[in-house]
Amino acid sequence: MDALHSDILIIGAGPAGLHAAFYAAWRGLKVRVLEARGEVGGQLSALYPDKRVYDVPGLPGARAAELVAHLLRQLDGLDVDMSVNRVARELEKVDDGWRVSTDGDTFTAGAVILAAGLGALLPRAARVPGADSHPDVQTDLPDPAGLNGRRVLIVGGVPQAARAALELSEAGADVTLTHSRALFRGNPMTLEKLEAARTSGGFEILAPARLLRLTPQGAELEMDGTARSIKADTVLILGGYLPDLCPIGAWPLDWHGEYVPDAPGGRTVLEGVYVVGDLAQSGGDFKLISVAFAQAAIAANHAAHHVRPELRVRPGHSSEKR
Repeated sequence: MDALHSDILIIGAGPAGLHAAFYAAWRGLKVRVLEARGEVGGQLSALYPDKRVYDVPGLPGARAAELVAHLLRQLDGLDVDMSVNRVARELEKVDDGWRVSTDGDTFTAGAVILAAGLGALLPRAARVPGADSHPDVQTDLPDPAGLNGRRVLIVGGVPQAARAALELSEAGADVTLTHSRALFRGNPMTLEKLEAARTSGGFEILAPARLLRLTPQGAELEMDGTARSIKADTVLILGGYLPDLCPIGAWPLDWHGEYVPDAPGGRTVLEGVYVVGDLAQSGGDFKLISVAFAQAAIAANHAAHHVRPELRVRPGHSSEKR
């Protein structure tokens, strides 16, 4: 299979990666972003989409999911491709830059920007009694269209659980949502829709309830001291995400613990490979979005100059351009 080529390849679609994508594409380059999860936004989307973020310049008190939406809107009209569900695993030098391999596709680029944060955010394993006995247990958000007409049991109180229940129900799945507590997490609009679904009977919500075990036919729950059997063709165990640096941990980047050393401009020991955000050693313990934005802008412009030497590192002011 031929490798998919771009001028700049960005590993990670969190705020640092998305802002780097903007600056590189704004300079007229073709940019591709690889994201380990099925949706972009990094920690903002995976860990706290419903929380407010107060230290982003110009967007005080914005919800994390809203910030992601603004970052994506800034990419409108630019040559940026998003490739989700792609965990970068191998890095290899090639004649015209670098080759990055995932479990499926292979990508090449003149320069690579590492914006992997604390690591690829991979779903927690389904550590539930009987998980091996059920034919279809999933731990991340599925494509709603693929579960049309199926009985789906969703287990979890994370924001993704409430969202999945609504999206799958709208797509035609027969949904049951359960959690060990009575309350679910999510943004106000999602929680309002969830309560409306509970009231109208759009789908069944069993909370608080304790998941006892999975069975080949579904699951056994305990609710109000009484055991209850639930039929389910698909079980979604949504327990959140854990960062994992192992997929890129073998890359020869002179690692200092969990950090990649970076010179001015975000340069690493590998020519044409840059690092920004929480992964960059220069930021130290300042794991702040504002720091990541600055690093991303600087590294993206150095990468642009590396790929196309005729482009100056300094991009000029956006107010002077169309």
